[in-house]
Amino acid sequence: MSRYAYWIAALLFAALVLAKFDPQTGFTSLIRFGAPWQERRHSALQDLPLATVEESGGYDGQFYAQIALDPLLRNAELERVIDAPAYRARRILAPAVAAIAGFGNPWLTLQAYALLNVLCWFVLGWLLHRQLAPADDLAFARWAGCMFSMGALESVRQSLVDLPALLLLALAITAWPKPPGKRPSLWLCLASLAKETSLLGALALHFEKSPRPFPWLRVGLSLLITILPIAAWAFYVGRRFADTPSPAGFGNFSWPLMGLFAQTKQSLRELFLGNFGGRFAFSLIAIIGFLIQAAFYWHRPRFESPWWRVGAAYSLLFVFLGSWVWSGYWAVCRAVLPMTVAFNLLLPATRAFWPLWTLGNLTMLHAIWRFL
Repeated sequence: MSRYAYWIAALLFAALVLAKFDPQTGFTSLIRFGAPWQERRHSALQDLPLATVEESGGYDGQFYAQIALDPLLRNAELERVIDAPAYRARRILAPAVAAIAGFGNPWLTLQAYALLNVLCWFVLGWLLHRQLAPADDLAFARWAGCMFSMGALESVRQSLVDLPALLLLALAITAWPKPPGKRPSLWLCLASLAKETSLLGALALHFEKSPRPFPWLRVGLSLLITILPIAAWAFYVGRRFADTPSPAGFGNFSWPLMGLFAQTKQSLRELFLGNFGGRFAFSLIAIIGFLIQAAFYWHRPRFESPWWRVGAAYSLLFVFLGSWVWSGYWAVCRAVLPMTVAFNLLLPATRAFWPLWTLGNLTMLHAIWRFL
């Protein structure tokens, strides 16, 4: 595949992002501020021209963006302007980076936060392109399946934390073959501060297959280094919002496959009633893709591959996702984004490649459509 295919794909993505720019509101349409929260926004935002979604409550990015205005969580306003302060504040890395890039200016901070996912997309694209050399048709298909997946594009479209966390996890996986003493604990620490479920990827990376007796002490110390920063930050957040009722996020999980079965039942019912909206039709298509991706990992295990271990770990997470996540199947795409990326990277170049790749990536077109 010519290198121009990658340039064309990158230009397509850039065009999608630039279409969101407005001379008055900048790139704040990527944050998706909702009208119902307008009166409760941070005081620093009240006089700023922000793109606001009138017909909905917006999405999670509007809360992370307001944390970026005060990443040390000192302002009492945060308890009022964020839906779940302790839950959101644990994912501090992206807001903190935006705060630094904004130099304390609320308008610049918002723009930096909105574009952080865009920067992560290009860096991840470059990183995966290097890993997929030599460039051919299969390599480009793998790359496109990762970069234009619903999980990746939704993270950009709504300024969420999933893509930054994936990038840091990918950097850790890329550096993983180094000797044990030089392995990338820093990337894993940062990934967990971006999104706490990255700890699952860190755990999977450490439990590699080894012919020698398992190095429990070394693995334990390495995991401790990875966990300590997020544990310390979570403790601080818990103390800061001790008097603020906030869900812990456990509603995101359920008994194995219960969330999937409930979503399948609801989608089929809506389709039988004549509701052919993308939420339900593509939900069933996505479920097919998820099941193919998950089954792929356990058909032929490859414990020696860092990407396989991470993908397999997220395939187990997929089984336990609950109704809160399944309320929009694109949220599931974000939750198991590492599973999708690993699937595309590891899919064997056999006659079954194209059928499996197609079925595993059927939501790509819907992802681009939602971005328009």
